[in-house]
Amino acid sequence: MLRKLLPILFLLAMITACDKNSFQTKPSLTLKSQSTAVPADNEAQFQIILKFTDKEGDLPGASDSSMVFTAKALNVRKLDGGTDYPFEYTRLPGFPDKTSGEIELRPFRRNYYRAVTNPGANQDSNDTIVMKIIIKDRAGNTSDTLTTGPIVLYGE
Repeated sequence: MLRKLLPILFLLAMITACDKNSFQTKPSLTLKSQSTAVPADNEAQFQIILKFTDKEGDLPGASDSSMVFTAKALNVRKLDGGTDYPFEYTRLPGFPDKTSGEIELRPFRRNYYRAVTNPGANQDSNDTIVMKIIIKDRAGNTSDTLTTGPIVLYGE
């Protein structure tokens, strides 16, 4: 009986020992969903929902945990202020320590829309951007940069 049970116990021990935690010390971000177009209204917000994982669960709440995001213009026309918009820094809100979850960003269009400088006859005032997002946990570990898909900001 022990002969038959020993290989099964050995196999069970191997499977349990080889179980790896897929979370890393460095936080990771994946894009769950995002807005693709934003109306011509300065009070309009667009939405980006991210999934995060962090092995230690030390992402939220402290003064040294943060999110940095910036917008990059994709249009091939001269924008007032160039093609890179300023970095935004946000302290992550307090929430219970957990190793995975979702973060929702709702930036205002007015913070990223730039008017066309001297528009030509064939230029419209629409703008297309992508957002680049990085998070840092309380231990100082930073994620890779997540880049959203294009977001169209309709002109006025």
